This record gives sequence, structure tokens and C-alpha cells, in this order.
Amino acid sequence: MTARGWTLDRAWLAITMLLVTCDVWRYGEWQAFHDAPVLRESNDYRLTKSGAPNKALSEAVKVKERIAEELGVGVASVCSELGVFFRHPDIGGLQPNNPRGHAFRSLVAETLARFGDSHLDVAEEVSPRDLFPGFDFGNRSKDARIDIVVKRGPRPVALITTRWTYRHDRVDIIDEARAYVPAARELNRDCRFFGVTAEFGPARLRKVIGQTSPVMRNSAIDRLVHLNPELPGELLGRNGELQEMWSLEQMVGDSANWQ
Repeated sequence: MTARGWTLDRAWLAITMLLVTCDVWRYGEWQAFHDAPVLRESNDYRLTKSGAPNKALSEAVKVKERIAEELGVGVASVCSELGVFFRHPDIGGLQPNNPRGHAFRSLVAETLARFGDSHLDVAEEVSPRDLFPGFDFGNRSKDARIDIVVKRGPRPVALITTRWTYRHDRVDIIDEARAYVPAARELNRDCRFFGVTAEFGPARLRKVIGQTSPVMRNSAIDRLVHLNPELPGELLGRNGELQEMWSLEQMVGDSANWQ
């Protein structure tokens, strides 16, 4: 972002260029797919019997056109602008899921540290047992970590879990909120909890949105935060059902209110 002179409103685009690809990882290598961003599981994208793209693939093409508009390049050039992270020689030969997940966490943390309230301290991969001594996290593994912990002085003011995508039947965002928020709010009743994602499945997004404060009373989750909610929402005709989702820009802009 610094090299291009981009500010917070373009953070989603910078992260997209790094971590979204038009290729799929198969048999230990990257392979060309449908010349469109792979935003969901690859088996969601198919051609119909007539050879036309199915709904999921048509939506990916719309996202590709939106990215082209933002980058100021032709649609045909978009895929060559994506997946920059995976072209690094230390990363390119690795199965992408774990590197992408770690990179996403670090990019969210860096965006918050760079553009958020300058009085906040942002740390990654913090042990909940070190952060909240005396609390029992028996339902979490002994090596469990909170993706991002934000403090104002010694006081934790926000916990953030990041998931590039997540499965509908196993949503760690909800599980982690239920595990960590009671302990956090013993120390600071105003401590926030956010889940940050780039998930595109509408049913999966709705599952977490339904567990957030605007929808459910006394929820442990303040907001589900999307890299850019316009993409799975308004662009694809779903703005109403996803309206309680925040953007990464909104979350970072709100950080001055975390006390």
C-alpha cells in the first residue's frame, strides 16, 4: 500500500492482490482454472451443459470486473495482478491454505496498526492463558492462540479472529468468541470481539452475522467484518441480507472508540 500511496480505503484491494488467485492448487502445483478469482471452493465453479458459467462462476466474473475497475486495468489483465504473495519463491511451492491464513492475519494486524488509533498496541498470536491467567480454557487446545489482541496500555480493548474462509459446519469465529469473551469482559466489560473474513458463501456469512450484536441480544461478537462487504453483498445483489456486516475499513476506523 505504501508503494502505491494507497490509504485505508484501498487496504481491501491490496490484500486481494496478494491473497486472491485465479488458479487452484492441485497435485502439488498451481493450475489455471476459469480465468476468474477463486473466491469459494473450486467445486462451486462449473460450466453448464451449454458451456455457460454457472451462478458462482458468473459472480466471480463480476468480482473480476470490479477489481479491474479499481486497478484501472483491462479485465483480461486482472488475473496477472492477483496472487502476488504466492509468487514469492519461499511461498510458491507450498500448499496455500496455511500460508494464506497466516498472511491474512498479519495483513489485518498491519492495517490496524498502520491506520487505526495510534495509541493502541496490536499483537498477533497471543496465548489466551497468558493474557487471562486464572481462566479455564479447557475447550481450547493447549497451544491455542488468539489471532490479534489489541490493547490500550495494559487493558485489552479488542480481540480479533481472522478466517480467510470458513466451513458452514465449523465456525471458529463463534467458538472463539464464546471461549474468550467472558474472560476478556471480566477485565474490561467494553472489550470488543470481531471476526474478520474474506468468505463469499452467503449462508456462511449469515450464520455468523446472526450471532453478532446488531442481531442477537448480549452477543459475544460485536461484528462480522468482511475485507470488502460490497463484493459478496451489493455487487451480487445481496446487500439487504448482509447489511449488518462491517468492512475492514469500518473496523479500523472505529478503533478510536475502543476503550
